[in-house]
Amino acid sequence: MGAALLCVAGAALCSGTAIVLQAVAVRRLPPEARLDAALVGGLARNPVYLLALVLVATGFALSFVALRTLPLFAVQAGRASSLAVAALLAVTVLGARLRWTDWLGLAGVGTGLVLLASTVESRPASELSHAATWVVVGGTAALCVAAVLTALGPPSTRRGLVLAVLAGGAFAVLALGARTAPSWHPVDLLTAPLVWCAAVSGGLGLASSAIALRRAPVVAVTALMVGVETVVGALLGIVLAGDRPSPGSTAAAACGFLLVLVGAVVVARFGTPETVAAATPARSAAS
Repeated sequence: MGAALLCVAGAALCSGTAIVLQAVAVRRLPPEARLDAALVGGLARNPVYLLALVLVATGFALSFVALRTLPLFAVQAGRASSLAVAALLAVTVLGARLRWTDWLGLAGVGTGLVLLASTVESRPASELSHAATWVVVGGTAALCVAAVLTALGPPSTRRGLVLAVLAGGAFAVLALGARTAPSWHPVDLLTAPLVWCAAVSGGLGLASSAIALRRAPVVAVTALMVGVETVVGALLGIVLAGDRPSPGSTAAAACGFLLVLVGAVVVARFGTPETVAAATPARSAAS
């Protein structure tokens, strides 16, 4: 289990660094950027964004390894520490200035992670029923429709934050797929609806987060993505994958999970916008 926890820590470091690199890259795009082929083409030619994708892939690979033995609520909360990495890098790279509320929220995330780590019990995931699988398929389709409709609307900070929420939900579905993949056999992977949902959700999360980072402050976007991914992922793991904390530690797990969530919400709600966000010529159009 120690190796799995190290994988979670490595995933958080990769994800937090990647989100800041993504913010640097996407803010070179026009503020009216939408969820279309032009967005994908522009980012595919950006070496900073490609480096971010390498870190994202590395983070997901480490999370995938951890999810084979650790419950979703523990891995997702562990990845939530990427918020602290992103916030600290945003200070030096994006000119963000963290206030006492930001530090309070980050402290809550850190404390919650320590509590959650003490409640982890290594166990395999339960197999999803056919009904649960099609619920996930329907949820994935709903996320896609919501993301497209939001991205096609007039550029604004509020829509950017909504896209951050949708990206967090998409990444939660991706994590569920990694946790409950039926087997490693190529045929099973290619024919399993849940694996396809995970793949679609991963792409959707990346695209939605790219637009969100163009329209809203990076720390707030990261906090919302992390908070939603943590909460939704944990609920999906508990309801669909049979995840549970170790015996006698339910209260500690609940407190730790709540601290992670509240800390992320505090940073998202009261975080200070970084100066880069205000440095674009079309700032008035984006807000």
